Amino acid sequence: MHFAANSAFSRLIRPFLNLISLIFKSLSFFNIKIKELRQKNFPHLFILSVDSLSFGGTGKTPLVTAIGRALEKNGARFAIISRGYRSQHEKNGMRVEAAHGCEEVGDEPLLLKANFPAQDVFIGRDRLRSLAAAEARNNRILILDDGFQSSHIKKDFSVMLINPGHPYWYLRHFQFMRRRVDRVLTYRPAGPAKESAPTDTYEFAIAEFVNAGGQAVAIGTAPIVAFSALGDNARFENDMRRYRLAAFRSFPDHHAFGLADLRSLERLRKASGGDWLVCTEKDFCKIKYFLPGEIPLLYARNEIRLHNDVIEQIIQHAAEKGFI
Repeated sequence: MHFAANSAFSRLIRPFLNLISLIFKSLSFFNIKIKELRQKNFPHLFILSVDSLSFGGTGKTPLVTAIGRALEKNGARFAIISRGYRSQHEKNGMRVEAAHGCEEVGDEPLLLKANFPAQDVFIGRDRLRSLAAAEARNNRILILDDGFQSSHIKKDFSVMLINPGHPYWYLRHFQFMRRRVDRVLTYRPAGPAKESAPTDTYEFAIAEFVNAGGQAVAIGTAPIVAFSALGDNARFENDMRRYRLAAFRSFPDHHAFGLADLRSLERLRKASGGDWLVCTEKDFCKIKYFLPGEIPLLYARNEIRLHNDVIEQIIQHAAEKGFI
């Protein structure tokens, strides 16, 4: 759960969190350094890593999607390697199929598979095992989703996302760790361009609203009730405030939605006078299997917008090495 950065509760627990995080970050740093001692190089593969300095909510999945789109546009075959956090097969790993459920493989891997049905997506704690499985299926370009801790794997290119507006974004790793990656991108909320804004920034935009049948819906000025289960629910709430937001409800990241949740949200929609319930595409992947037909649910398809040439740099780097 995340709290407002400037709330009274946040200020009260911050010294305690800072102390705990110092211990956590130190252990994480030494773990990364120890893994580096047995680092493996894979010159016959092109390995990308999309990382975050914080525990979540920075937009790794949208960036992986954007990179995947660019690779497909250039005719490249690739595989995505994720952990499958809190899923049934996280420990032993497996290849994700479109027919799997979120409880089996995790919400983010299932969303990535939906976006790239012709590409392979693997999950598992053991990244080397997933890498070997991907290579066995003739994938030569691999995208590690959150591969920063996998310092035992040498990467060809790594990108780190940072959201300084996210409460406690600094708790996972020391800030100097950003120097260990090729490019660092900093989140900046969408708005009027500022001349002083750094080049390596990114933002998000709602591309469209989509119903359960896959059709785009123009909501216009219709009142909506939105909800999400993200690492940074506040960002999605702010995005929804650009529309006529009547109410918003937050859930913990990776929350396993049930029918009772939907019934409760539907009561909230009716009580708030909303025409639509709106969720994220990631959350829709968990809901679509048991969504009652009478509930007017849409999902917001989110896109990352980069103010730099990082994807072009990745494509060029892969091409120079002969992988595209």
